[in-house]
Amino acid sequence: MYKVFAFLKRNAELLTHDEYRAGHVGYHCCQSRRLKGIRGYLVNIWSNADLADQLGPLHEEITRNQPEGFLDLWDGFPQVYFDNREEWASAATAEPNRATTDGLALDPDWLLDDGPHLFDPVPDGAGEFRSHHLHMEEFAIMPVERGEAKATKLMQFFRRNPALPDADFRSAVLGRYAHLTARLKGLNGYTVNFRDTDQEAAMRGFFPDSAWGFSEAGRANRQAFCSLWDGAGELFFDSVADFAGARSDSELHRDLCALERHLFDAIWYVEVDENMIVMPNRDPAPEFYYR
Repeated sequence: MYKVFAFLKRNAELLTHDEYRAGHVGYHCCQSRRLKGIRGYLVNIWSNADLADQLGPLHEEITRNQPEGFLDLWDGFPQVYFDNREEWASAATAEPNRATTDGLALDPDWLLDDGPHLFDPVPDGAGEFRSHHLHMEEFAIMPVERGEAKATKLMQFFRRNPALPDADFRSAVLGRYAHLTARLKGLNGYTVNFRDTDQEAAMRGFFPDSAWGFSEAGRANRQAFCSLWDGAGELFFDSVADFAGARSDSELHRDLCALERHLFDAIWYVEVDENMIVMPNRDPAPEFYYR
């Protein structure tokens, strides 16, 4: 599968964070879910609840070098799945997806023209908006089990200890560290994602060469954002309290803290409200139009 995180900042001149949430999930997703060949689509919006207040003293123990103002850099990030990079790059290609008396026809109502109003616009960008579309290498450690109630999802952002070679770092995170994390009581799902070191991998082909992201300002903006983190874990619980209780297990907590000090230069958590738009399907692509 080819997985992309797309970090987006709201148009702060027009929208509050909650208005952005309503616009993105309530309208934008109704259009973007129809991207050609999409195999999965989730939208994560950072939660209004203060995670530090909910975790209390535990927050200081499991957080290190969190970038100041990190949540000021984005309001939400979709995560989308495609069979491969080529399918992703051609995803916005118009397709005959409206049934008419003459058969399938291009749908004139499929418009992704709300972007400049919903997202942070580029000054004099002729309708462009700022975004960070990044290819992520995904490792599903524990399949996600979603109950009938809303899940609590925690994003665990991390930055590699520069003293560790990248290959050793990845091996340790996916090995001992993932094994210990998967033992957390009440964990309903766990995925580890490493950001592609090629910061433009998800942009080439999907955006035109003239896009803001390929400009000097766009590249500098993306490089600054990517310098903050190298990957992110997705952890699912029934509640933040369940996560706090599981992480407070004295022996497991001690071992995890020791590994985190060794592996990560920075590590911090963000609670997000996950909106399931298209359930990810990692099975071989069917021969019919998938939704």
